[in-house]
Amino acid sequence: PRPLPQDTLQAVANPTKITIVIPGSRRRLQLDMTDEIRIGRSTLDTALELDLTEDHAAELGVSRIHAVIKTTDNGLVLIDLDSTNGTYLNTYLIPPQQPYPLHSGDEIRFGDLLIHLFFD
Repeated sequence: PRPLPQDTLQAVANPTKITIVIPGSRRRLQLDMTDEIRIGRSTLDTALELDLTEDHAAELGVSRIHAVIKTTDNGLVLIDLDSTNGTYLNTYLIPPQQPYPLHSGDEIRFGDLLIHLFFD
């Protein structure tokens, strides 16, 4: 995988809602954007803001707590939380524990599970 170009590291103002489109299962979710949205597979011990379990997340390599979308002073960022199968932002593998700015229309892959992110 290619590294993410540094010139893409400019974020935008924080939205109040985000829309997640999951092409594989044809699900469309609208979530309130709080300080953070944790993404992965929920268990009895873990409640996540974006639970991908019903989208065949386990089979597609999504970790239980895979990544997080956070609000910052410079807009939304995506952080991989040391997932087993990686997080890709627009085909670029992002290094774990490093924030990467998000833009409406971004394509994100958690393991092999693809989502599209939209916001105003």
